[in-house]
Amino acid sequence: MDIATSSMLGDLSQWVMKHYDPEMSQLVIPERGKIPFDAISVHRIWGPPNRGRKVCYVN
Repeated sequence: MDIATSSMLGDLSQWVMKHYDPEMSQLVIPERGKIPFDAISVHRIWGPPNRGRKVCYVN
């Protein structure tokens, strides 16, 4: 995946995507554990609007 971002460094973005488990909505950090990574946690940490609408995408 080639993902661009204006708020995260490219290497960090790639690391996040590599360690994200979409089925469980969490980051899996090797030898450290798991961090929930859902709409609520993203809103709490980064503050983008969370209006409860689902995002349509094709997996």
